[in-house]
Amino acid sequence: MKHARRGLALPVAVFTIAIIALFIAGSAFTASQEARASLGTLAERSAIEAAEYGLVAVLRDWDRRWNTSTPIGQTLGPFTHNLAGGATAQSRATRTSLTTWWVTSEGLIGATRRREARRMLNAIFRLDLMPAPPDYALGVGDSAQVVGTGVVIGTDSTEAIGICSTLPIAPVAGVAAPDTTQVLGLAGITGTPVLLSDSTPALVAAQLDSAVIPTIVLPAGAIITPAPVVSAGVCDTLATTNWGDPSGGVCSNHFPVIRALGDVTVRGGAGQGILIAAGDVRFENGAMFSGIVTPRDDFVTGSGGGFVLGMVVAGDVRRRAGDHTIVGSGGSIRRSSCRVQQVRLATANPTRITRRWWAEFN
Repeated sequence: MKHARRGLALPVAVFTIAIIALFIAGSAFTASQEARASLGTLAERSAIEAAEYGLVAVLRDWDRRWNTSTPIGQTLGPFTHNLAGGATAQSRATRTSLTTWWVTSEGLIGATRRREARRMLNAIFRLDLMPAPPDYALGVGDSAQVVGTGVVIGTDSTEAIGICSTLPIAPVAGVAAPDTTQVLGLAGITGTPVLLSDSTPALVAAQLDSAVIPTIVLPAGAIITPAPVVSAGVCDTLATTNWGDPSGGVCSNHFPVIRALGDVTVRGGAGQGILIAAGDVRFENGAMFSGIVTPRDDFVTGSGGGFVLGMVVAGDVRRRAGDHTIVGSGGSIRRSSCRVQQVRLATANPTRITRRWWAEFN
């Protein structure tokens, strides 16, 4: 009788199949983990890109009214942006000083649970202000005369206006000119000193002209009576006669840059900002302006006078007998460093630092 033999083929085959199955399972698990890691890396990258977009969007959408209306320490936002691929960006801007802002942006992507990622970036923005004008109430490139009841007051105004109300009060000159003997009517001029020998007013006038971009352009010989324009409770900043409202109200944060292509006459009314003219600027009928007035030739107050709170810089491009700045009866120029700073802030745009301008914020 023969005995049955037990073979090894079947156990070996089963073992081999088991090993192959384990390899397949291990490969599938490894591939799955790599896929998850890749998706995670993609999500992290997308979240950072979304956060960076949020920072750039703050620069792109900057409202210059924030420069004059936002107190130091206040946070604006959140500003939310929905991006392609299910990503969102949420940014906030906090004012840390008169000229600097701290901006944070959180990028989030979470179309599916396994792809959810969140990253936050932060950056410092700085307001790019126009050059600071010198410390005087009136600067002339050649000569000036104060007559009658006209006054030029170099003593810095102490009014508390908005964001710049904390500025220190500084001693300021009354009239600056290359040759102070060409300034007449000293009885109507005050300041520390009353007269300042300065050869730069004509250069300052040219620099101020080139440092700003006009928002309102007037033809040569324009006669205008500025006044706030409000439509449906909103300040109409597109109206050429709307030069803001220095006394407050809906248009109190509207500071236009007005450029006249020749002489311009402001006949009554009120405005604020920066007024530049290629020729003379003439104020009549009690016209009032807050900010910087820069005629490339002369500043004149005529019938009914006019009032500037801020500073005037006249370039005197036409220099001949009798052609000079005149502050006549009823005319007044009062230095206000606060008002000057207001318009510098109002015309500034934020800039970012060069090279790596943001950092991750955890």
